[in-house]
Amino acid sequence: MRGSASFTRMFLNALVLLQYVPRVIRIYLSGTSLNIQTRIGIWIQAVFNFLPFILSGHILGAIWYFFAIQREIACWEHGCRSEDGCNVSSFDCDDNGTRNITNLDILCPINPSNKSLLFDFGVFLGAVQSGMMGSTNFSQKLLQCFWWGLRNLSSLGSNLEPSSSQWENIFAVFIFLSGMMLFLIYLSATLQVNICAKS
Repeated sequence: MRGSASFTRMFLNALVLLQYVPRVIRIYLSGTSLNIQTRIGIWIQAVFNFLPFILSGHILGAIWYFFAIQREIACWEHGCRSEDGCNVSSFDCDDNGTRNITNLDILCPINPSNKSLLFDFGVFLGAVQSGMMGSTNFSQKLLQCFWWGLRNLSSLGSNLEPSSSQWENIFAVFIFLSGMMLFLIYLSATLQVNICAKS
């Protein structure tokens, strides 16, 4: 995958991921500016201390879904390179040509009988096998991604089995570090609220 279409796709992918940075910063600043001297303020602070975990579960689930789509496209491109008459540019949005690409299901199986032919989806295999990426049911996608994010944040990503993909391993490490950081922040904030409540 080379050229301007590749650069455009990478640029748009980065924009999708970077849009979460100002949102997280704004929520963090809102939580730190609260006055926790009153009893109601203490309860509001407790909710704000838990909110980053919920928001992070949503964000990680969304990133997981986003990367699962990218991984499936990588599988299609890998399969397309081995097929005569298949052009990798047929996966770009600006390509209006119609081609028979039904062989990609054969070249890119998700449950093959021969495991050596399997494209290694790694941590994204669950998204591909569940069929949610081809579904139009938004609530199914939202809840499954949210559950995936919460489950892996709370377990610090210990049940993840990434492939040999460099970016996938970085994503798995990011999940571990995010879960650990959120746990420590929540613990510190809870102790601070308890100390303020007693004084």
